[in-house]
Amino acid sequence: MNKQKILSGLSVVCLIGLASPAIADDSKTVMKGWDENGVWELNANGETDPVSSAQFYYEMRWQGGQYARNYRHQMLTGDFTCDGVLDRIAGWVDLDNPDGPFFALLFVTNHGAKDHSEIRYIPFKQSEQFALCVFDETAPPVLSWQENSTEYMAEVMGDADMCNFAIRVDDFMCDAPQFFYSEKPDENGDHWMFFRN
Repeated sequence: MNKQKILSGLSVVCLIGLASPAIADDSKTVMKGWDENGVWELNANGETDPVSSAQFYYEMRWQGGQYARNYRHQMLTGDFTCDGVLDRIAGWVDLDNPDGPFFALLFVTNHGAKDHSEIRYIPFKQSEQFALCVFDETAPPVLSWQENSTEYMAEVMGDADMCNFAIRVDDFMCDAPQFFYSEKPDENGDHWMFFRN
């Protein structure tokens, strides 16, 4: 058999397969997350989706500005809200602010099937409690996480029910600012609570 006959035979088989109702897409079947029009819906049917890269970078652009994603940034990916669903947290040195450099910290979650993001700008000022001590152009502060015991959460944080993962920003010069997720927001509607020894 020559190649032309084989290719024409394969073409006929492909056309029959595409036209067959058994193989064709059944419009009544809707996959999880997709609506009947083929549009993806975040947290569809009350189920919580993990934070995707696309969702994260959308929030980074929205919360951090048009140049935020161009900065070298560190990212933490994991369950930091204690709900069993993937969250994303990033930090970068923001040089766009006219008041000087800040360490930007972006939290993106889908806790309770609701998409939510918060951003914090931490200044480099030794004299303030909510600050980092030293700005170094060659070595940005390090973003990390720490799991704490229930006893620690009760004794130090005053709330044993608060999620026990701390997001830490460390410049290795002074005590690291830490942030804990709380389902109960503060008076500003923020869920990420600041803590420092």
